[in-house]
Amino acid sequence: MKTYLTGMPECQFGMNDKISMEREAESKRDARRQPAKSKRQTPGIGLDDCTFHRCVRLGKFDSDRVISFIPPDGEFDLMKYRISQSINLPFQVIPIVSEHGRSRIEYEVKIKGNFSAKLSATNVILRIPCPKHTSKTNVKVGSGKCKYDPNLSCLVWKLGKFPGTASYVLRGEVHLVALIKDVAWSRPPITMDFQVPMYTSSGLHVRFLKVNEKNNYHTVKWVRYVTRAGTYQIRI
Repeated sequence: MKTYLTGMPECQFGMNDKISMEREAESKRDARRQPAKSKRQTPGIGLDDCTFHRCVRLGKFDSDRVISFIPPDGEFDLMKYRISQSINLPFQVIPIVSEHGRSRIEYEVKIKGNFSAKLSATNVILRIPCPKHTSKTNVKVGSGKCKYDPNLSCLVWKLGKFPGTASYVLRGEVHLVALIKDVAWSRPPITMDFQVPMYTSSGLHVRFLKVNEKNNYHTVKWVRYVTRAGTYQIRI
């Protein structure tokens, strides 16, 4: 978070985590005296574990699932969390790698965006491993640019801007230098870099952000979602 607030206002931050959504649905049912399954509710996101900045009142989070805090000035990490289920991967990568003897390898790598067509990923880069004794490459791509990096022993495919739901294919082959001793190629995984603004793989969203200050001064609030590649690997 980035905060530039005067005084010591108490802020409240709510998300669509599973426990919060279940408690809210239960509260509404009690208020209306409806049976538990009378209305379908939007499922929340299950958090495996989370850690908070020291400014957060942990007791309030345990009791009502609201993150209540008096923020320090400037930028800080309010919360870190981990999710292991129902993750929406932003990209699907399908590699087909065929070894022809000891002298040639054919590649066909398809990448597809799994996010909305209204969004676009940026700085999309795939690093496709090749054997260290590669001598020559011949590759064609449906979009972007691709070149062999001898220092990394891989094909570096730079796509730049990637529209949601789009798909592109890389096809090509690499030629290998003959070795005295035949050593099997270990086939390291493909790695990716990317950034997808206004998208969350976890599905976690901010439901509200309240600023309570005794002077009731006007505040400007905004939320920005960004999904970045951490260790994003695809086996070949």
